[in-house]
Amino acid sequence: MNIQQSVLNKARQDKFILVFDLPPILKPIARKYDRNNKTVIPDSVQFSVFGTIIPEVAVKGVENRFAGSTLYISSFSKDSPPPVNIKFNVDSMYNNYFTIWSWLNLLHDHKTGVYNQRGLTPEDANFNDYMTDLSVYGLDEFGKKRIHFKYVKAFPTSLDTIEYDQKGTEGVELESGFTFLYSQMHVEILNES
Repeated sequence: MNIQQSVLNKARQDKFILVFDLPPILKPIARKYDRNNKTVIPDSVQFSVFGTIIPEVAVKGVENRFAGSTLYISSFSKDSPPPVNIKFNVDSMYNNYFTIWSWLNLLHDHKTGVYNQRGLTPEDANFNDYMTDLSVYGLDEFGKKRIHFKYVKAFPTSLDTIEYDQKGTEGVELESGFTFLYSQMHVEILNES
């Protein structure tokens, strides 16, 4: 008997990857920091993700009273999208953690408490300077991209803690995560060979 199994039913933690281009305002910071000719925050970033939530998509119904009965019709609208949290392993150089920390610090500087303390944007700056599109790809058991969740005009709102607890365990990886908001989510099925 041939048993069909979901391609996501494989004992691996890295079933998703997060890919995004840095927002325009963050690119000058990326080029400033350098470790052995390797950029700490490159223009394009990829995280190996071990946890995320794909948000609920809902078009609510509206009650419509008619002839002593209540009928439901579509509201033809959606509420604001909920925040999304991404969980990732912190890399050995802390580059992925520092990328999100720098982004948040740009939105609210840790020393002065203001946006864009370094004055990195041109005079005609706009809201799009600190936003970017985030792409989360679902992978199959062979590491091929099978689904694409695109979060449009996204920006982080919080960065999770890093817990150091090496007592009694070997091979423990440092974990963190971040929460972001976005304007729209698009979903596309992929057929990568």
